[in-house]
Amino acid sequence: MLRSHFRGCLVFLFILSVLLSGCFPASRTENDGEIQEETTENNETDVSSIMKTAVKEQENRMYSPDVDSTYLYWLDNRLVLLKGSTKCNIFALNVLHRSGHRTPSTNALCRDLVDTSRFKDILPVVGVKDISGVQAGDLIIWKNHVIIFEKSLSSIKSGLYVSAWWAGTRQKDNGENVKNNVIYGKYRLNGYYVVRRPVKR
Repeated sequence: MLRSHFRGCLVFLFILSVLLSGCFPASRTENDGEIQEETTENNETDVSSIMKTAVKEQENRMYSPDVDSTYLYWLDNRLVLLKGSTKCNIFALNVLHRSGHRTPSTNALCRDLVDTSRFKDILPVVGVKDISGVQAGDLIIWKNHVIIFEKSLSSIKSGLYVSAWWAGTRQKDNGENVKNNVIYGKYRLNGYYVVRRPVKR
């Protein structure tokens, strides 16, 4: 009698632990497509937040070369004076920070970001001079420049182009795709570059 009561308690505790742990039979999640869709939606949300933040940041005059007061959001809004400078690294890292992604604990310049031995945990390298696995929201970084990738464009004789966001353009502000020296446009990929993937905080 005591043994059967003990078994009954064990069965009850087992069922209770399954219910409290959130575990359910495999039939509930057997469709791999549903799991994949959920992952894809999360990735799209991250990308969407990066792109929406880029649109908002484009309105900020501090990215213009004629404005010297520039704030590094990812370093507790640290003020740096950069009159006459383009600010592509600052734009990219400010966008990542404001969209909820991890950023370096230093004022990382392009030459720092292109160094594949650095920032591996917060901005993993996913390609070196290769965009085969590039995703929207990834950073493409050269020694002196960085862009936020959105999508690949058709390759033509003159090279491979992508749609992207970046600060520091030679084009004049036009109030449409170029504002405050920040542009959403077509960029040619050439030379040595590194692709890094933002990681959510």
